[in-house]
Amino acid sequence: MEDIIESLKKVSVVQEPYKNDEKCASVLVLLCEVAGTCHVLLNKRSENLRRHPGQVCFPGGMRDSADTDVVDTALRECEEEIGLGRDNITVTCVLPTLKVYQKTLHLTPVIGTVAPDLFNTFQFTKNTAEVADIFHVPLSVFLQESPTPPLISHIVEPKEGFDTHHFNVTHENKAFDVMGITAHLSICVAILGLQRNPEYSYRLPSAYLIVADPFKEYIMQIVGTPTD
Repeated sequence: MEDIIESLKKVSVVQEPYKNDEKCASVLVLLCEVAGTCHVLLNKRSENLRRHPGQVCFPGGMRDSADTDVVDTALRECEEEIGLGRDNITVTCVLPTLKVYQKTLHLTPVIGTVAPDLFNTFQFTKNTAEVADIFHVPLSVFLQESPTPPLISHIVEPKEGFDTHHFNVTHENKAFDVMGITAHLSICVAILGLQRNPEYSYRLPSAYLIVADPFKEYIMQIVGTPTD
């Protein structure tokens, strides 16, 4: 875990307070050691939500007027969604901001860790209005081709379609489909943290989904030039 965090810190940025009214959101990429392996925590969104119902995501959400910065947003959303308070989380670094959905949203990943003894015993309390499931998987699954190779499919959005990797992952006999921005961020964190190439042919997201991708340069240093 320490090596992973140190590798991620190499691409981290200094986070400053919110200064303007830009449409901002942040997600908490929560890492923890489980049986000697780095795991990442994910949510499945409620089917009743208006946006992206039933999709897998990181804890996180939109900036609130009372939030001071992206870390504040990520920690607040995490507690609201899964009941894990900020006092239980160590924020290790903030990764560069992505501009997504034709520059209409600035999305910042915040890397956090939880002590293994707490993570393995904590009773997560999901906000059922927003969260259907809480689960975790090894970070390395986002670099693996087996047992189930990641699929690529074309998703149709109201304005434009885009291609996305899909990862079919399981936790406690439940199956989950990780796709879209969540899949892209999971791949980036895995490549940068584990300093390894994917076992499959990695494809960059379309410019519609992610307009400005600050991870591309760092990824290319490890895997070469991904497929557009």
